[in-house]
Amino acid sequence: MVAEMRTKSPLAVVALMVALASALGACTSGGGGPATNGPLSSGAGKDGRILPHGGECATRFYGRLWAFGIAQFTNYGHATVLLDRVVLLHPRNERLIGSDVVAGRRTVIGAITWPPNWPSVRRAWKTRQPVRGYRVAPGKMFEMVLGVAPAGPRNATSQGMLVYYHDPSGRYVAPNHFGMQIAVGKNGCNAP
Repeated sequence: MVAEMRTKSPLAVVALMVALASALGACTSGGGGPATNGPLSSGAGKDGRILPHGGECATRFYGRLWAFGIAQFTNYGHATVLLDRVVLLHPRNERLIGSDVVAGRRTVIGAITWPPNWPSVRRAWKTRQPVRGYRVAPGKMFEMVLGVAPAGPRNATSQGMLVYYHDPSGRYVAPNHFGMQIAVGKNGCNAP
């Protein structure tokens, strides 16, 4: 076919090569992961960065699990997005034990014991829904509440979370860089 095209038009061969190079480049560029420029965002900026990088710290008590309800996300797009999953961002000695969505603009739950059962958050917590399959309409907001536990005897930290989702135009990930720490030892949350 290429030999046949050579005799017909050198421009057709060039066009074919450009098309093939573009297709191969699209397959290999960006690592194949979801885009970060989607319609869902949290924090002060569109990219989810909170400056300076802040965080919440809880002191570890024996057997205590913690809920971090510190991140609110808004759908700034024109289509409904569907949440797929949430993971901790760069966890160190920390593991995710639960994740839920609380719809709407609520008071931030903060760092409390998991599952949240304090009088000030009971009403909001009763409306929680699982992350996977949660739909966020354009202009709507939700709060992400994560259950987090230390994975060992040392301080447990993560640099935030990544929320994976999709809409009709593609797959995305929304970062939130508000860290979560569970401190151990006599210095607690003041430890370096």
